[in-house]
Amino acid sequence: MNPSKKAYSIPQDMMEIEPTGTQAQAAQDDTSSSSCCWLCLGEGPDASGMPLVRNCSCRGSSGFAHLSCIIRYAEIDGRNSYQSMGNIGAAFQECPNCKQEFQNDLRYHLERARVSFVEREFSDDHMLYLRALIHRVRVLNAENDADKAEGDQICFKMVSIIDEMKSDHSESEWSGEFMKMEAVVMYVIGLFHMNVGSEESLQEALEYFGSAIYLFTLLGDEINIISAKKNIAKIEAKFSGEEISHDEGNDLEFSKRQYKYWLGKLGEQHPITIRRGELLAHALYCSNQGVAAERLLAKMTAISRQVHGPTHNCTLSATSALKDVKDRRVFIDSRRQWFHALKYENDGLSCVVRGPVVESAGGSSSSMQEEHMLTLSLPITDVFPGPGTPVVCQGLSERAHLNGKIGDTRGFNGGKFEVHFEEAGLEPAIIKHENLRIVFELP
Repeated sequence: MNPSKKAYSIPQDMMEIEPTGTQAQAAQDDTSSSSCCWLCLGEGPDASGMPLVRNCSCRGSSGFAHLSCIIRYAEIDGRNSYQSMGNIGAAFQECPNCKQEFQNDLRYHLERARVSFVEREFSDDHMLYLRALIHRVRVLNAENDADKAEGDQICFKMVSIIDEMKSDHSESEWSGEFMKMEAVVMYVIGLFHMNVGSEESLQEALEYFGSAIYLFTLLGDEINIISAKKNIAKIEAKFSGEEISHDEGNDLEFSKRQYKYWLGKLGEQHPITIRRGELLAHALYCSNQGVAAERLLAKMTAISRQVHGPTHNCTLSATSALKDVKDRRVFIDSRRQWFHALKYENDGLSCVVRGPVVESAGGSSSSMQEEHMLTLSLPITDVFPGPGTPVVCQGLSERAHLNGKIGDTRGFNGGKFEVHFEEAGLEPAIIKHENLRIVFELP
């Protein structure tokens, strides 16, 4: 039995280019007959024919507005915030009603409006201008010609602003927030060129990531150093035509640190924390810690559904990942193939499976077309759980205290599995195949 881990899609990194605008495919909330703009109270399209929009976490008939009204509101709020606090507030990025970030096309258009607003009224505030440009370039689609051209202009503009700022400060003054902003600019420009994907752009990305690593090192920002190095590894692997080698232990530790950082900074309900939780779950899953991965994804899905709603990007992504992690892959010894386990029957003596699962190009797994799928009921002696599968012990006599305990499979040798248990204080144990049952739904 030589199992390969089933791949599933993972969320974007916090500083990665975000899938908004022309990239976004998530559902836009439909307006109901009772919907009106919460700002102007008008029903239906605005004077230019643009419809009511809502792409946040509001529910029911609340939260709908015209894009033009949101922009006017954000500009007024921005001016007032700048006078009192020295920044333009969050109205371009966050719905003032549900207090959650805008997403998809609405986010795309509002980031453009934010840049235009800052350019008109606050372009002398270099830090504010750079933040607006960073937010804008993160939502551009590098595969779209118009967005790529805009991104190139923004990258040039950000470098020019950094150069101007450095000319106004001595070398000893260029530290702290200034250096941190330069590091983020270098990183984000590297990401944009990386997403463009041409050989010339990838070479430029390597240079920008290298500069970012140097600055992050001076700042002691270990998390972003690792992120930049991972991106460099991806580019080098693309140049060499080789697959990226992963150190699952380091990936898991890095994901744990990131999730803990954003959990403490933003709380468990913020979309960034939820995305970090999903990344951590992916790392757990790839380390064959299926129980922990499933429980974390179930938590992230429940939080996102409750706070952001069922159609929010975070909810859709976490729900999809949870569905993938709950797929119980098993090896059918008599057929020498992988199948999906569905349920037990005949008092647990048989297991219903469907498949087979085939390896696709690149090593990821997928199911055959529906018309070629088989549904079989096989004796449990022929069905072997894949790595990381949640299992429960039963029928143990010498170690009866393990009966009913849930864990996941980490290794297999000679008809026995190494099981790591969820309950604190229980040591891993070698358990015979016949004393394990797959847990299809974690309690």
